[in-house]
Amino acid sequence: MSMQSPKPVPGDRDGQVPDLDTYIERDHYERKWRLYALLVDGERLLAGALLIAVFAMIIFQVFTRYVLASPLPWTEEIARLLVVWLTFVGAGFVSSRNAHIAVDILAVYLPRRLASVSQIFALLLVVAAAGYMVWAALSLMVLTGPLEMTASSLPMPLLYGAVLVGYLMILGHTLLNIALHLRHPEEIPDAVEKAASMEGL
Repeated sequence: MSMQSPKPVPGDRDGQVPDLDTYIERDHYERKWRLYALLVDGERLLAGALLIAVFAMIIFQVFTRYVLASPLPWTEEIARLLVVWLTFVGAGFVSSRNAHIAVDILAVYLPRRLASVSQIFALLLVVAAAGYMVWAALSLMVLTGPLEMTASSLPMPLLYGAVLVGYLMILGHTLLNIALHLRHPEEIPDAVEKAASMEGL
């Protein structure tokens, strides 16, 4: 399965917007379960919305500071909060594409079966780490429950909620990736094909 998105295809009529599936290559579970495909699309849209919100908040902060000469104290804090959410939601979405940065030197030279075993082992380590981070995020949310952020007065657990959501996404997608390796190994590209497709070759 190639990770490279197909080239845009024009609509049948001028001004027609092609379906999202025209631009995105779905994996096995997205093709099988429509609800899962909608969930992944929602993650993609949420990450994009957070990116736009970060940009808008920074522009607003610059405007109030240098144009109005009356900076608002909460804008910087909200911008940082949005960046944190963008980071973890984006990390969760990237897990759905199985496209996190990885050192796959061994996978290139190992036979396909052994390479698959090494990838499953790496995914199991990700599951363990994500499970621990979910527990840690929940613990911090409970611990900081009564606290508020200094400038915006937003509840402090909102900050650690980003960690919880992001690692829950990573955990879920990684478990599905393990199932894909075990039940549908023919859907998994080899390391050379995956690296080439991600680089647009």
